[in-house]
Amino acid sequence: MALVEYEVRDKLACITLNRPEKMNAINHEMSERIFALFDEMERDPNVWGCLITGEGRAFSSGHDLTEPPPEDREVKPVSDLYQVIMELFKPCFAAINGFCLAGGAGIALSCDVRVMAEDTQLGWPQVMRGISSVSGPILLAKQLPFNLAHYHLFTGEPIDAETALRLGLVNKVVPKDKVLEETENIARQVLANAPLAVRAIKEITVRARDMTMEDALRFGDVILKRLLETEDAEEGVRAFKEKRQPRFTGR
Repeated sequence: MALVEYEVRDKLACITLNRPEKMNAINHEMSERIFALFDEMERDPNVWGCLITGEGRAFSSGHDLTEPPPEDREVKPVSDLYQVIMELFKPCFAAINGFCLAGGAGIALSCDVRVMAEDTQLGWPQVMRGISSVSGPILLAKQLPFNLAHYHLFTGEPIDAETALRLGLVNKVVPKDKVLEETENIARQVLANAPLAVRAIKEITVRARDMTMEDALRFGDVILKRLLETEDAEEGVRAFKEKRQPRFTGR
């Protein structure tokens, strides 16, 4: 049984964390496989977007704390995966089912669009284990006011689905048997658009976050001019004039 299942369906790559007996806690083998898959998706022209979910009653409980560190090889930490997800300039969608904790919550917050099952909880319980967090202070605290982020990080109290929706941490809350379907529906809506334009918007958003306004506007203009020279841009304008649906190819 593969610890990480992977398939590409009509340009949507689907990653399923498949260690349900351990609440999809990420061990070294899983981590290496996930990093390899993101490298593969980056290079695969037939992948226009990525959907991540978990098998069983958890999206992921984060890094497997019971696994000793490897002695004979270096393994990238789960925290490196957050940047990999954000800098894969293809849209990433999280179908958050069940418990989504610690590094698992970091993976979810790194995705561009998030759909959460109504019985799901986001949480950073590390303080109750005597350890710190990377995703909480960095990712959660970028999306919430410090006082709200600190409350959940300091107490370890989880965030339920309705609260996550109210705080803007997720896009939708749906019944648990609909979370994968609804996430894929959103992904399909996005993938129907010009893939290079979607990637450009993600790249501008991610890279411009730490730029001055002047630099960000100039960078956005450079990317826009690059997009205007693509076949998809020509097709989009042509289809608009001809009053038909565009046929995008990613070129």
